[in-house]
Amino acid sequence: GADQTSWAMAAALMGGTLAATSHVAKSTTRAALNTSPEPFSNIAMSLLGDAAVPALLWLSWTHPVWFFVALALAIVTALTLTVLLFKFLRALAGRVSGGGLAAARG
Repeated sequence: GADQTSWAMAAALMGGTLAATSHVAKSTTRAALNTSPEPFSNIAMSLLGDAAVPALLWLSWTHPVWFFVALALAIVTALTLTVLLFKFLRALAGRVSGGGLAAARG
């Protein structure tokens, strides 16, 4: 017997957490991709993101169980990418600032 306010608060917290995770993963991925000199990886990632939205919306309406499987995989991938890419960006910032390998390993 939880009231409607408790459910609305839980849904808002879960939705906000999911949105924040996806935005952080996207921004760190884009920052890592922008370090490459060629434009094709940026174009490919942009097109992949644009195609994923209608595909996942369709999946959520027609096959909700498979959508939740895809969502769980996306969340795990986003969290993994966020951790790995923050380490990459920290190492890159250390090299740019002149810290060399010592700063990149830290």
